[in-house]
Amino acid sequence: MPTPVTTARQCLTEEAGHALDEAVNVARRRGHGQTTSLHAVSALLSLPSSPLRDACARARNSAYSSRLQFKALELCLGVSLDRVPTSQLSDDSPPVSNSLMAAIKRSQANQRRQPENFNLYHQIQQQQQQSSSSISCIKVELQNLILSILDDPVVSRVFGEAGFRSSEIKLAIVRPLPQVFKFSSSRFKGPPLFLCNLLSSEDPDSLYSGPGRRGVFSFPFSGGLFLNNNSNNNNGDANCRRIGEVLARNKGRNPLLVGLSAYHTLASFSEMVEKRKENVLPVELCGLSVICMESDVNKFITSENFDKKCVDLRFEELGQFVEKSLGPGLLANFGDLKAFVSNDDHNNGMDDAVSYVIEKLTKLLQLYGGRVWLIGAASYENYSKFVGRFPSTEKDWDLQLLPITSLRTPSVAESYPRSR
Repeated sequence: MPTPVTTARQCLTEEAGHALDEAVNVARRRGHGQTTSLHAVSALLSLPSSPLRDACARARNSAYSSRLQFKALELCLGVSLDRVPTSQLSDDSPPVSNSLMAAIKRSQANQRRQPENFNLYHQIQQQQQQSSSSISCIKVELQNLILSILDDPVVSRVFGEAGFRSSEIKLAIVRPLPQVFKFSSSRFKGPPLFLCNLLSSEDPDSLYSGPGRRGVFSFPFSGGLFLNNNSNNNNGDANCRRIGEVLARNKGRNPLLVGLSAYHTLASFSEMVEKRKENVLPVELCGLSVICMESDVNKFITSENFDKKCVDLRFEELGQFVEKSLGPGLLANFGDLKAFVSNDDHNNGMDDAVSYVIEKLTKLLQLYGGRVWLIGAASYENYSKFVGRFPSTEKDWDLQLLPITSLRTPSVAESYPRSR
């Protein structure tokens, strides 16, 4: 039975109570029926002076940049919160779930067992029994609350998928010493494991090279990943609506889809927009035109004799199309981001071609302001390479990472049984 927020708040100090209020706000904004430990983690990471974020920064995997690993954590947490079902709220404050309330109770028990607090809490317990009060007078401090929340298996799994270890984060909270770094430097040999980083052992990009490609995958966790056909269709429609919501924003308006079925979702979304299907785009974007530039981009980048004139001519055509368009504007689909980073040998000619195409896409956005959008798909590995090689492009293109978790190809699910 969920616990009312007012009751749970009485068990917390002022600082911990503020964190709970922020967690309730996260659950309310997402339309969730209960406030869970995941909502609490999301709120704790977004606090101005976040002890959890500070501990993660000191306990992170030093083999990867702080920015990329926190981006991985953001994606993992977003995917997990997206899976929480929405519901009609009977009041303004989603009640505290059993798992989060259990974390609060564990915090109370831990504080009670601390030697310096034993006599104090023993006296409080006696007074409470005499007054027959049902509310515990032990006020949980924020640090103890965070430690208990990190014990939640769901929370621990989310941090693990992003390359963190809950035990090391807890150590960083309890003993904030520089030595914490040495625990993380050698334990993780590969990139953080999470849903946006399911790679083929033979070809890391095989998932994004088109329908029908298969590989041997290393899943971050088993169970609950493959959905039934009806769920796939519903999630596919929901993903398309999420893309439409991103396009309607004023900031972070150009979606980059990441995940197992990002490429298929991109193709499905483009097809729906081209066919003018209803309930895909917001009303203000109805009539948006889509142009697939994937073949053009691949041709420009991989051509042995790179011709700037051909690139200039193609982008002039796009500009003229935008000027003559009567609708909201143009959505340019550049396809899979791997085309921009597939050159591992750093051939100078190909590097120049990639840089020039990126420059032309950036100018297209700058020239036509709110009438041009970009959209594409990527694996986490390719996204990391792209940001590392072209660090300013993420900001120049105003990209918004959008995790895609649904599967559109049942044959893939049937081919790989759940792990033992």
